[in-house]
Amino acid sequence: MNGDFLVRHHDQLTAWLKDGNAESLDAFLGAHHDAFALVTTDGAILDLKTLREALRGAGRSQPGLSIEVDEVTSVTPEVFRFVERHVVDGSVVGVRVVTAVVADGLLLSVQETARQ
Repeated sequence: MNGDFLVRHHDQLTAWLKDGNAESLDAFLGAHHDAFALVTTDGAILDLKTLREALRGAGRSQPGLSIEVDEVTSVTPEVFRFVERHVVDGSVVGVRVVTAVVADGLLLSVQETARQ
């Protein structure tokens, strides 16, 4: 995994949320380990099944969305930290610092911290 993977991964999520591209959703979800857990910016912990269910109904729910990934740092070969910006129609609507843990080439854990 590297910064290019993280950018492509978020491009796949964007294609689903913005355009409803089902192949992109499948590719996005396929990059997650079966034991995946996401800690959201408000502290909720979502397993892969819950994330999958939440995203299934979200296709085309965010027209004008783009997700920018930058400042990617490899903390260890299995841990990455990066900044994720959500932009809608040119305006930044959310920024978070994300830590991602990889196992067997798949995302095992992601923790998002909101940045003001």
